[in-house]
Amino acid sequence: MIKTVGVVGAGPAGVAAAIMLKRYGIEVLLFERRTVGGLLNNAWRVENFPPLEPCTGEELCRKLEDRLTDNDIAIINEEVTAIRDRIIVTRRARYKVDYALVATGTAPKRLPTLETCSRVVYEYRDIPPGTEVIAIYGAGDMAFDGAVRASLRGSRTLLFSRSETLRAIEPLKASAEKAGVELHRAESILRVEPDEALLKITTSLNVYSADALLICIGRESLIPRIDSDRCEIIGDARGEIYRQASIAIGDGIKSAMKIALEG
Repeated sequence: MIKTVGVVGAGPAGVAAAIMLKRYGIEVLLFERRTVGGLLNNAWRVENFPPLEPCTGEELCRKLEDRLTDNDIAIINEEVTAIRDRIIVTRRARYKVDYALVATGTAPKRLPTLETCSRVVYEYRDIPPGTEVIAIYGAGDMAFDGAVRASLRGSRTLLFSRSETLRAIEPLKASAEKAGVELHRAESILRVEPDEALLKITTSLNVYSADALLICIGRESLIPRIDSDRCEIIGDARGEIYRQASIAIGDGIKSAMKIALEG
């Protein structure tokens, strides 16, 4: 019989699973190394979750956190490094569970050659305060979402795409144009050099100065080491191409129900 479930990750899938498990009377240990909501914290606008009016990612994350509080589910702010049989291992301790759900989401695809200082980041929330000129590298939804958010807060925003093709959805591209984002198609970033308080960004066509660089060239599954048959991967951590908060929430609820009803 499953009495305690460890949920690794407090993004949409993890929060949904934790709440549903608690409703079934199952004890939950919820681990999160950063903040509730995961990548949603970066979103300028969330419009693809039908039950709610469009809102910012931060607003939606606060709602998720409120639901955890309502259900008396505490966050264990520790990074999980491994799951071994029925033990969840963090950098600080070990926790015994009957089953584990891994909802760790994704990690950014990195460009180590451009990581020349702390002002080169992979998430919008890591952009240094006071950034007046932001360069963004990418052509997908996350890049355009960050570009719109930066422009609307008053930053001059330069968006670089490696090709002529833009992968972002049309509404985001239209919002970026309306917000005044400076789009540079087919202009790859070759080098990034710290230059006093700025970054010197050399592309295939020109040289630019910016306060920070946000790299958004894709995501890939992020999962700890797993050596257990009492474990399931849920949400974006599955590595599927369809990554949406609403899908992750449904996945978390389904997995929790299977645990509760099938044991």
